[in-house]
Amino acid sequence: MPIVEKYLLAGSQYEAAGIFHRDDVISGMPQIAEQWKEKLQTIYIDPPFFTGQTFSYKQRIGEKGLKGSTEHIITHEAYSDNWNSKSEFIEMLRKVLTLSYQMLKPEGSMFLHLDYRFSSYARLLMDDIFGEDNFLNEIIWAYKSGGRSKRHFSRKHDTILFYRKSNKHYFNLDAVGKSRGSSKRNNMKRNVDENGNIYWSIRSNGKEYRYYEDSMIYPSDVWDDISHLQQKDPERTGYDTQKPEALLERIILSTSQPGDWVGDFFAGSGTTLAVAQKNGRKWLAMDSSLFSMQISRKRLLSSGGSGTIAFIDPYLKTQEYNRGNKADISINASNNGETEIRLNNYTPGRSIDGLNYLDYIDFWSAGRLVNNEYIAEKYSCRTRGNPRLDPVLAVSVGKAEDENERIAVNITDIYGEQTLILL
Repeated sequence: MPIVEKYLLAGSQYEAAGIFHRDDVISGMPQIAEQWKEKLQTIYIDPPFFTGQTFSYKQRIGEKGLKGSTEHIITHEAYSDNWNSKSEFIEMLRKVLTLSYQMLKPEGSMFLHLDYRFSSYARLLMDDIFGEDNFLNEIIWAYKSGGRSKRHFSRKHDTILFYRKSNKHYFNLDAVGKSRGSSKRNNMKRNVDENGNIYWSIRSNGKEYRYYEDSMIYPSDVWDDISHLQQKDPERTGYDTQKPEALLERIILSTSQPGDWVGDFFAGSGTTLAVAQKNGRKWLAMDSSLFSMQISRKRLLSSGGSGTIAFIDPYLKTQEYNRGNKADISINASNNGETEIRLNNYTPGRSIDGLNYLDYIDFWSAGRLVNNEYIAEKYSCRTRGNPRLDPVLAVSVGKAEDENERIAVNITDIYGEQTLILL
């Protein structure tokens, strides 16, 4: 089953493989907490770190931008990490953690990702909300990227606090183990036993210690084998503070099973969602950034998973089509019974010299609006692997007989403006 994309408009019920509710986390989480009470198996959140900074999303525009032209990059504000006080930040964390606790299943696990600024405060908060007995690990994610300090030892790690909901929690260390392999370790000698199995051995205090090649190595609470994303890493989306998929794979695979729900309420570049989707998990996500939704959608649609992706976006603009709109669209019946939707022109709110109308569009889809739900049947979006945007989409929907069904087109431009046009 391929991925189906839905947009749920005002008054819709969302029962799908995922929902991306674009709202401020403090106002958004209470709206879904009761419906999702004790339904999530794993929650990972990577909130702001109280840095006092504003973070960016560097977007490559048009084919030239995706092919590497530095002149075809525009910078947007992704999110602000400015707070009036420490107490305001702590209160935000308390509300998010309390609602997260309510949404976790008894078998569930919670991961909170911070750095040196607030990890100590967060430990006390989580002890209070989850209970000291439910603390499992203070995971140290150590990395080598970044600058060097001459005034103190360089800060080269983040802290991930790992708590369970109860002593019924699910944990599968085998899911994240790796075989030792054939590499030589220390002063060990390579041997073959009587059954032909290869092992490495060392003697100490009169005893022989054997380590077979196919035996497993398991991660401890210091994760120094997962690096930060490098500047040219193919995972890079241009969204500041993006985390590597390997980090989320270890968290999700060890604490959930296929079919389980995974939550992330500071979704950012969508890493948690993409990893969950690739590994057969369902996801519930939220973020206040306009561009978080834009990036996450493209990652999900190209993740190789299946099922339904459902989005709620209170800022999605809906309008009846007419020639005065930003988009010029034509509809034609094709020979194979499909309907061709052609995007002939698009006028953005802001123009840039040297761009054609397609360069302003980052994503567009064609489908139908049924009972206040927009279901995208075909889409085209720009990625590094496929930088060209297709101006024609062929869909199976014809002229709707039901008054509750409309052919529609969804367009997201490079400024994040998203419009649903009813044809």
